[in-house]
Amino acid sequence: MKKVKLIYEGKAKRVYSTEEDDKFIIEFKDSATAFDGLKKAEIQGKGEANCAISSKIFELLTIKGVRNHYIERLNEREMLVRSVKIFPIEVIIRNRVAGSMAKRLGLEEGRKLEKPILEFCYKSDELHDPMINEDHISALGLASPEELITIKDTSLKTNQILIEFFKLCHLDLVDMKFEFGKDSSGEIYLADEISPDTCRLWELGTTESWDKDRFRRDLGGVEEAYNEVKKRVLETPVESKTRILIRLKQGILDAQGSVILNALKSLGFNEVLEVRVGKLLEIKLDRKVDEAGRIERMCKELLANPVMEDYEWEWIEE
Repeated sequence: MKKVKLIYEGKAKRVYSTEEDDKFIIEFKDSATAFDGLKKAEIQGKGEANCAISSKIFELLTIKGVRNHYIERLNEREMLVRSVKIFPIEVIIRNRVAGSMAKRLGLEEGRKLEKPILEFCYKSDELHDPMINEDHISALGLASPEELITIKDTSLKTNQILIEFFKLCHLDLVDMKFEFGKDSSGEIYLADEISPDTCRLWELGTTESWDKDRFRRDLGGVEEAYNEVKKRVLETPVESKTRILIRLKQGILDAQGSVILNALKSLGFNEVLEVRVGKLLEIKLDRKVDEAGRIERMCKELLANPVMEDYEWEWIEE
């Protein structure tokens, strides 16, 4: 897939059109910004780290049944995604008090919340992304009530998945920012990126920061922090399960099916017209990379006879 035209450049990413109208290429930059672009720097390797982290996390979310725009990672800095129109809304989900919430409410950073808090901001650099509520979203037509329900439900589900995953990485997910988009058919997808640029991550059991706060607050070690998160995320296995159904192709004589059909009819089940016997397999995977292609290979090279059998497979949500 080739880049055709630059259609958007933000603080940390470039978005390109491709030969296919329904696909974009996102390129991750080494640029780091804070305070609406007032503070800027180049962090070597940041783009590669964010691309790798986002790719792995989007793959995890796909397994867990969270619809997102990610298709595949193309190289160290680029990923192929579905083309979506982004809602002008930022969703912030908080598990602990930190950042602007601590300042706004005069609370101590690090306090664990009784339940996750969802906040919404209007996407506008000029206005500094002001906070809005659900009434604003509805009254201004930023999203329909049904779309907002999907956005909220997906945000909460994703938050719970990532709390558990980052815990395996020995990281505490303090808060994070989401963006959502809609494709040409109206389907809603989790979009943008999920990385130390959009997540506040602390060392588990401490308040040591492994995210953009190291740049924002002049803590130093920004490059090292991003690379450490990348290392932990990529090294943490993601177990998944897939269900594979294999059956004889139409037109192939199914001897076992015929035996079962005759037995059923002898017992009085004359309404049964045909029986086709297949195999159902459930396979557990240590998924460190995108395994879709490897599952296809399993089916074609071993599990199914391509001359006589068809197959289909799906991820099993846990």
